[in-house]
Amino acid sequence: MNKIKQNKITFSLILIAILITFSSLTILSLPVLFNYKSKVAIIEKNFYKNFKLYLNSTGNVSYKPFPKPHLLVENASLNLSNSNNKESKSQLSISNLKIFISLRDVFLRSFNNFISLEISNSNLEFKLSELKEIRKHLYKSINNPIIFNNCKIFIKNKNDEVIIISPIKKINYKINNKTKVKSFTVDGEIFGLTLKSHWKRSYENPKISTHIIDIYNPNIFIKNTFNFRNSKNFFGQTEIEYAQNKLKYNIIFENNTINITSPIIDKTNFNINSIINLSPFYLNGEITIKNKKIEKIIDNILLNLFLYDENYLGNFNGVLKIKFEDLKNKLIKSGEIDFKIKEKKIKSQKAYFNLDKIGKMSTEIKYTIDQGDTKFLSKNHLYIENHIEFAKVFQVSSKKIKKVKNLYFDLEKNIGDNNFLISNIKVDDIEKKELQNQIFYVKNIQNLRSYVRQIID
Repeated sequence: MNKIKQNKITFSLILIAILITFSSLTILSLPVLFNYKSKVAIIEKNFYKNFKLYLNSTGNVSYKPFPKPHLLVENASLNLSNSNNKESKSQLSISNLKIFISLRDVFLRSFNNFISLEISNSNLEFKLSELKEIRKHLYKSINNPIIFNNCKIFIKNKNDEVIIISPIKKINYKINNKTKVKSFTVDGEIFGLTLKSHWKRSYENPKISTHIIDIYNPNIFIKNTFNFRNSKNFFGQTEIEYAQNKLKYNIIFENNTINITSPIIDKTNFNINSIINLSPFYLNGEITIKNKKIEKIIDNILLNLFLYDENYLGNFNGVLKIKFEDLKNKLIKSGEIDFKIKEKKIKSQKAYFNLDKIGKMSTEIKYTIDQGDTKFLSKNHLYIENHIEFAKVFQVSSKKIKKVKNLYFDLEKNIGDNNFLISNIKVDDIEKKELQNQIFYVKNIQNLRSYVRQIID
């Protein structure tokens, strides 16, 4: 190798080594050489420019070189609005707030451009009404990446009571400068369910946003797509996959009214056709549930409609009709229950079920909690329309059942138990003490047939 060329390489390596050493010493010595407290006003001013959040530092500000150059603010509050009032809305008290800065800013000590913000091990409190401000930040702010690690979110109602606690493993809120897509990704828990949530919006098509939620154990997949035309008009679509259920709904908001419909009713088993007026608030809803077991309907769907927390209803008013079709039951194939929602109460107005080819059964339903056990109770009136079909299904003499028009009975079932009790039986208007005092424990259709034979005979 040429000696001159070798000397040039050697000189270059020495120069690089000097620069690296000088830079490292400069970065490591900054905490000693520089007073960061004097720059707090500049840091707070440029903080808003980079993150569209207002910073109020109340603790020490120091420089840390590892793992990446950053400023550590030991105690601070963040606001979505420009206010130093401690009681202001959307204020978050933060400890250990890290502001990552570029090496250029480290050398120049200008603190103009912050790379990202990281908040760790903090409790974040919001009021339910303040979530609108967060949504506004999502849609209207241009900000550098904001990261939350191992935090807890507390959401409070207007009475300052905590209604939701959500432990968060990580939140990543950023804009991809190459793809021009803004995203808000959450990895955490809510109501004891582990989930991942991913919201995104492209600046090349800003009127459309998508939100995907993956919930684990049970596995639930939710995808929401919204197309905002303006503040008074938008279109949305929701897709839900849970176990064997695949649901899809169209949502149209127009003239202060929300219209929800199911576009593919033949392939889904929870179909909705509802209109919600917002001013004044009123629901006129209809849900059709198909291909479900009676036990699942009693233990899950109806249970939540009869046993509920009145505080969650708020100003919810309206009527709700639930229809049942193609039910997985040897006797009951379809039915309908009407509910009226008013003054924080849900009342069952009318309920009936169709026994396949036999007749129609009107029902009064209620749930009770007794010594920790939740029970389903119903008073039933079966009007027999087809005596031949009744005789065939229950294997009784058609002559004996021919004159019977009405059967009355009570039914009781513990939630989670597939067996049920039948009591207070009456045939037409004939009072039979032996039937009224007798309780039948039904395990299967064979049990039921033998009991029906006893009753008719």
